[in-house]
Amino acid sequence: MHTIGVLYNPLAPATAQAGERIAAWLGERGLSVWLGTSQSARDEPEKVAPCQLMLALGGDGTVLRAARIGITYNMPILGVAMGHLSFMAEVTEESVYEGLEVLLNGGGWYDQRTLVRARVLRQGQEIFNDLALNEVLLSRRDVARVVHVSVAIDDMPLTSYRADGVLVSTATGSTAYALAAGGPVLDPRSDSLLLVTVAGHLTSLPALVLPPDTKITWTLARHHPTIISLDGQWSFPIEPDDLIEVTRAQEICRFAHVYPQAHFYQSLTQRLRRQ
Repeated sequence: MHTIGVLYNPLAPATAQAGERIAAWLGERGLSVWLGTSQSARDEPEKVAPCQLMLALGGDGTVLRAARIGITYNMPILGVAMGHLSFMAEVTEESVYEGLEVLLNGGGWYDQRTLVRARVLRQGQEIFNDLALNEVLLSRRDVARVVHVSVAIDDMPLTSYRADGVLVSTATGSTAYALAAGGPVLDPRSDSLLLVTVAGHLTSLPALVLPPDTKITWTLARHHPTIISLDGQWSFPIEPDDLIEVTRAQEICRFAHVYPQAHFYQSLTQRLRRQ
């Protein structure tokens, strides 16, 4: 490696300070460093593109923003836990230097995380198309309403839900909103998809584990204002008669690891308890 990116959360000064310390440490070892926020990454693509690794300093939201950069430039992400929710982090602020030594010396390993793609079709025309690392959520826009949505699997009708929402999650996202909604935990290396209802009313199918090549289709059974949101950070309004398709994406997101593969299970209970 010759160039490493360090992404921090502009709303958390401690992450910026840690980023400066890490950048100085890397510079002392002869590496080039890009240090900035997700906004500056969008403003300075020519400076971000050469990075061969992107550190994400903060919570899971920062990792999700770093993942967007990693997908664009095909660079792996190393999460550094500095937020309230840091389930996706590999190392802590204290152990990041040891972890970097491992990776810089050719150690560690990299995995490929499944992404989901959401498409919205309106009168047969595609009006929205984007990726998510954790989940795509169809939810109510008005607090007093529930979502009435019909679900099809590979164009075959499955059921209709009355719920606060319904989501399709990746294995990475199985420990995020999907878990809070009652879904199972999947190994993050899995390429399966999860279909999970959020506060479903009288449903016999609260959660399903689906094969990676499944196409999930949502249509509104009743026309109350709804939105889809991707990773809880990007949203799009849904109108009556819109068709929402969610599938596994061809793109992937890579994560860097310094601990053995079984470390996910070793730390699983502790991380869940912390949350």
